[in-house]
Amino acid sequence: MIGSPNKKIMQQHSGLLWKSIERQSEVQAGLIRLNKEVTLRILSNRPTEFLEANRFDFSMNMKSFLKTVVTMDPEKLEYFIFRVYDCYMRELQYRENRNHQFSMDILFQVIETLTLERESKGLAEGNLNLGAESLTKADLDNILNHIKAFNLLSAHFQKIGNIKKTIEYTDVIILKTATLNPMVTVTALDNMFSLILAQNVLATKYAIRNLLSGWMEEYGFSKEQVCRIIPLFPQESSLNDFRTIYSKAMQSLVSDKSENETKDMDLFILRTVCNYFTSWLNRVASQMQLV
Repeated sequence: MIGSPNKKIMQQHSGLLWKSIERQSEVQAGLIRLNKEVTLRILSNRPTEFLEANRFDFSMNMKSFLKTVVTMDPEKLEYFIFRVYDCYMRELQYRENRNHQFSMDILFQVIETLTLERESKGLAEGNLNLGAESLTKADLDNILNHIKAFNLLSAHFQKIGNIKKTIEYTDVIILKTATLNPMVTVTALDNMFSLILAQNVLATKYAIRNLLSGWMEEYGFSKEQVCRIIPLFPQESSLNDFRTIYSKAMQSLVSDKSENETKDMDLFILRTVCNYFTSWLNRVASQMQLV
């Protein structure tokens, strides 16, 4: 299924498989108790039985491995292993296919598309157009699953209200979100958490006015060009409110029924504000991950 990994890749894959096991509700409920370090060592030392195995072999080997640590009906155990394998496969595929990885760009593209195509024929037929791409309902469901997970992670930040404390609970928060969102990979959740953390860190030092100042300097638009955009962003607002403010700004421009030849340009300029914001988050999140 996958080639023999070197030691580093083997450790990465065993980590992904462990996360695929740990996130299952049976493990969270204590019905299956496994020691993390022992399990990781076994998975790493027996790659052909677990990390590289096809579904049938994986199932047989996992049953044998779990028989000493779990008492569960055969059918329930079978279903548990089935879900673990699927989660593990999704983790591997997600890492390999960068084109389908979640990003802030996708989040804001969905906001724009839903605003522009609300109640349109495309959405009624279960398709969503993002740029030149046409996504099926399955693709849309996948995107919406990721956005739901992103919202749950954001809610944890708001609930705790303290960045340092939130960081201390990183693993707990991601694991809880993973359990509630089985179709979203832990790899994606890790990335989302970094982006939300970057946003919250930036929000302690900067506001929307700083974002707009940096944006205008980078893009070099004239005052005449941005005169309809700037008022849509309350300057004392927090960067944590950017998504809500951007959504309202997009809605305001799209729903404007007045004859306005510059509407397309206004929408283009609004997108550049979003691009600047997302690039800022991505840059800071990457820097934080390197620390």
